Amino acid sequence: MKKLILILLLCLPGIVFSQTHTFTEKEVIEMDSLFQVYEQTDSLQKMEIGLLNTQLGNYKTLHVQDSLHIAFMNEKTDLLNQRIVLYKDLTKELRPKWYNKPVIHFFLGAATIVTASWVVSNVN
Repeated sequence: MKKLILILLLCLPGIVFSQTHTFTEKEVIEMDSLFQVYEQTDSLQKMEIGLLNTQLGNYKTLHVQDSLHIAFMNEKTDLLNQRIVLYKDLTKELRPKWYNKPVIHFFLGAATIVTASWVVSNVN
């Protein structure tokens, strides 16, 4: 009994692996067309991946350019704010002083004339 089981176990792989399957011409043509479709799909996907990587690089470059543009715009805003402060200081500096107002000149002129006429009238 043991010998029979041993013989069956030894022959079993030979029986299983001895069966070969041959493909018909129609099956070979179908497999070939499937392989061609898969190869074409693979090459198209590789091209698409390449284009997407290029597009990703372009977006990264655009991001860097936008960041630089924003930084320069912020710097420009800061400079313009400083310029506004300087203009305010300049207008404060250039504002007429109390003694440069026309009203003061009018009263000083009137006082000078009155004083001069008083001096002339008292000298005679």
